[in-house]
Amino acid sequence: MDFLEIASYVFAGDCSTRRGEWTDEKSEEPWTRDFAFHIAVREPEFWADAKIMSLLQKVLGFLSNDVYSFTFVPLARERRVESSYFEFGELSDWPFHKPARVVMFSGGLDSLAGAVETAVSGVKSVLISHRPVSTLDARQRKLVRELQKRFPGQFVHIPVWINKAEKFGREPTQRTRSFLFAALGTLVAQSVEAGGVRFYENGILSLNLPLAQEALRSRASRTTHPVALQLLGLLAAAITERELAMDNPFSFKTKAEVVGTIETNRVTELVPLTCSCSHLMFQSSVKHHCGVCSQCIDRRVALAGAGLLASDPITDYVADVFTGARPKQLDRSIAIDYALHGIELDRQSETEIASTFNAEITRAVRYEARRGEAAQSIISMHKRHGSTVRRVLEEQLRLNAPKLIDRTLESNSLLGLIIGERYLPRSDGESSQSASGKLLSRLEEEVLNRIANPSAATRPKRSAKSGPNKRETILFAAILSNLEGLRYCSFLDRHKVRPKWADEGPSGYRSSYLHNAGYKKKVQDEKSRAKKRMDGHTDPMLADAFVTYLPTEFETLSQFLDSRNSPRASKNPQILGSDKRS
Repeated sequence: MDFLEIASYVFAGDCSTRRGEWTDEKSEEPWTRDFAFHIAVREPEFWADAKIMSLLQKVLGFLSNDVYSFTFVPLARERRVESSYFEFGELSDWPFHKPARVVMFSGGLDSLAGAVETAVSGVKSVLISHRPVSTLDARQRKLVRELQKRFPGQFVHIPVWINKAEKFGREPTQRTRSFLFAALGTLVAQSVEAGGVRFYENGILSLNLPLAQEALRSRASRTTHPVALQLLGLLAAAITERELAMDNPFSFKTKAEVVGTIETNRVTELVPLTCSCSHLMFQSSVKHHCGVCSQCIDRRVALAGAGLLASDPITDYVADVFTGARPKQLDRSIAIDYALHGIELDRQSETEIASTFNAEITRAVRYEARRGEAAQSIISMHKRHGSTVRRVLEEQLRLNAPKLIDRTLESNSLLGLIIGERYLPRSDGESSQSASGKLLSRLEEEVLNRIANPSAATRPKRSAKSGPNKRETILFAAILSNLEGLRYCSFLDRHKVRPKWADEGPSGYRSSYLHNAGYKKKVQDEKSRAKKRMDGHTDPMLADAFVTYLPTEFETLSQFLDSRNSPRASKNPQILGSDKRS
């Protein structure tokens, strides 16, 4: 129960503390926050243990890019439990006792596909759902009832109410949601003596490779990233004092491939009961998808790629994913980055994909037994995803050719953003079919030009606040590696970092260190100032900088990151959690 309550406090703190407002003038979302939690628990000695504290900080830092510190105190009196979620009775006689995994069931397309595949294989499933709002709860329950009709005796559903007071709903990104889900899964898995907790999410979303060099942080979700699942599994095993795996069987499948299994298993009529939208709280009593968030784009592209678009009623969307208006800058940026990223993956060879995303792929396979095979599977999966995106966009352009020709397509829709505002004019006497053919040729030229010249895509520029630049990153790497004296200077020279005094003095760090006492002191003073700046950056920000600028040395540097003391919360952190008497 301590784990679940800690996760609830963290989630409430995440949701109630704004990262910052997005405006058209800002090039990037404000991101990292400092949290200090003061929580009363039943076993304060256990939670204060250095290993447990380190795991908590690592997994939360990886998931949310925030900084966390915890103070645990004894719980003065047991909290009152209002009601029981379920009753197991005598577990040994319960047909769902000791399953291989309990399954996190969001009610989205991926979790539906996973539940169906499990049922088809003849395995019983304990489905665990988070119920944030009554409308989503009703939809989940109806979906589960339909599953139980088709697969009698193979599902038990445990929906858990997790709702926030209105004052805790200020921040929409909610990057710690999977931490709360993992706590729920661990609690149930321990109760039914399951072997672990299973998430079903396609590999493209799990890895979430950066869509561009200046990728928006709001797209950097790491909910089921392999590193996150590994860290969550280690934490769960330490808490339960037994092996408790966290896994994702869809880690090497594209979303279109995952959706395709729904048709293979003949349950396409259940697609309309699923919900994939990330904006669960938007105001609509009859439409469950906003049509502008990244998850809505993923959903429609995957369904189109699997040939199942007809199974997903457009009436369930506030805005059409492909042709609907996107008045907000963030929504426009998400759409254009998603489309161009997919097209670029399609155009690149597997070797080029491996080179472009070498650091991210290396991190993703860090805990795989066969890293080479896993890396190749990731590369091939992204190549297939790119082909699907390209094919779906071309098909949508063919379907919407009349709007393009008549200039009635919303210029800030996904399709409108891809081709810009230069439409193909229709000459007198020209048939719409021939015009459509020319339009597609022109579109291909436009898209290729945008890939060659990314600035034409009107993406936001990288902000200096997003993390250290290349020079700073190399200085930080040398400091973090505990290099001293000439070894420190040689590292900087090897990475072609020039001293700021190079124009008036020695041109390199090694020569400066050996020149005279004055320049040696300059080297040492600069190092001291750099160390202070480094201490002001979070571990996730440093890791992202190392991945970007020193990818071949990332594995070594990440070990130094793991061993350094986590940065303390800011001098005036927001204290969240419970007091000593709660």
